[in-house]
Amino acid sequence: MRWSKFLLFGLLILLGGAAVVWPRQQWHIAMQPAAPIPAAVEKATVRVAAIQCAPRLGKVLYNRELLTTLVTQAAAKGAKILVLPECAVQGYMDPAAGRKWAVRASQEDELDVSAVAEHVPGPATRYFGQLSKQLGVYLALPLIEAADEKYFNTLVLLDPNGEITAHHRKKALWAPGDGTWATAGERPAQVVATPYGRLGLMVCYDLHQMPKELKRARADIVLYAVGWYGPNPENFFGDVFPRLYVQPSGLAVVAANWSAEPRQDRWPGVGCSCVIDATGRVVAMASTAEGSEVVIADLPLPPRISVQEKE
Repeated sequence: MRWSKFLLFGLLILLGGAAVVWPRQQWHIAMQPAAPIPAAVEKATVRVAAIQCAPRLGKVLYNRELLTTLVTQAAAKGAKILVLPECAVQGYMDPAAGRKWAVRASQEDELDVSAVAEHVPGPATRYFGQLSKQLGVYLALPLIEAADEKYFNTLVLLDPNGEITAHHRKKALWAPGDGTWATAGERPAQVVATPYGRLGLMVCYDLHQMPKELKRARADIVLYAVGWYGPNPENFFGDVFPRLYVQPSGLAVVAANWSAEPRQDRWPGVGCSCVIDATGRVVAMASTAEGSEVVIADLPLPPRISVQEKE
């Protein structure tokens, strides 16, 4: 297959992760009064959602509609903290067609990343900020960012007021994926205090260094955007990741991975989006690797919550 040249790198590395020149249409959401951020949380748990789906490479309008539908569904099920897959706004890679992003596309299988990358704040953060405000949720939004003539694999956290409250740039790039177009981020661990505990951000291959940094920053729940390369994601998300990364750090994780479209050639790491508690127990996991699925679970609130704190 045309994407087989990535397999050698993937099998060696085992892990994977992906201003705008957006169309000038004005996008609007039918707004309702924003749900206020509560001053205190009465329940002993918070409902979270790992949103698994198959964003299409470069199809930003299609992806926007897909993500809007799934975010709305998750909020309707009571989720207050939502996570999307890596580079969900613009798409990360196209395993079926063997296509990927490049800074200067020169091959048939390359697309120019400058055509879709955007500033932060920008069109996607404004649009999804409106959505998070309408629904009254915290939304971890992954996108390709353009800044200072560089490109970043970025994850921002939008709060229930629609504001950007944390901004992480992936630090550990993956050679066959974002290693060809992204610059490694250098920001400190992004952790913000909320009524549901301290939320931290991490993107895919960051798992080799970020859990320790997030623990030092006193995170409670890690919002993890993933574009996984397997093989055997069931074993990784069901055993290896909880046992070797989650349990030692004592951090709960909401991991949103990509999926494959039905009857499509697929990357070996799709599926298995999950919610893992701070003891390393898998609370919920996606039941399919095809199409879209909203994985819902309730996590216990941390024993200490300071609503006033914010980093």
